[in-house]
Amino acid sequence: MTTIAPSFSSLQRPAGRVGLALLLLALCWAVIASPSQAQSGAVVQVIGPAAPVPAGQPFVVTIAIANAQNLGAFEFEYHYNAAVAGATVNNIQIGSLLGSGGRTTGELRLASAPGQPGVPLYGAYSYGAAAGPNGNGILATVTMTAVAPGVSQLSLAGLKVTDVTGHERAVTTTAGSVTVTAASRQIYLPLLRRSS
Repeated sequence: MTTIAPSFSSLQRPAGRVGLALLLLALCWAVIASPSQAQSGAVVQVIGPAAPVPAGQPFVVTIAIANAQNLGAFEFEYHYNAAVAGATVNNIQIGSLLGSGGRTTGELRLASAPGQPGVPLYGAYSYGAAAGPNGNGILATVTMTAVAPGVSQLSLAGLKVTDVTGHERAVTTTAGSVTVTAASRQIYLPLLRRSS
């Protein structure tokens, strides 16, 4: 009985196929993983005033975005402590970023989000042939008036950010705050003049 010993090349084939399969799997994983790593989600930050605000004085809150990608529209509910800070929906204004690429912009304002009395709902959209802006910038500003001493958190809920095709983008948000102090008292003293 004659036994034929396998050749060296036939012994290498299974190992070669396994190695090739592992290489292809690694390449596929790199292709799938790289877009998500390159396009990490945007971050929207609520930036309150850096210094305490005396009661009765106005102040501005900035809604800023970092890592926007082809920005087309956004929407949010604005939450705050009305006992400390008061605002009206008419004091929310669109920022400079959305229209910075040459697209036409529009705004949506509701005094109260559906089912949430006193919680302003604000949104802005854009249209046109130009691409949406990328990077960092200001989405909106909110002008408020300090009401009474205390600390109010300033936060967003229901935040949505889309690209120009209407696809929603991954986004996270960080809240801000405002510290309100007692109104400063001004004392007026009479001016006395001596007659000569």
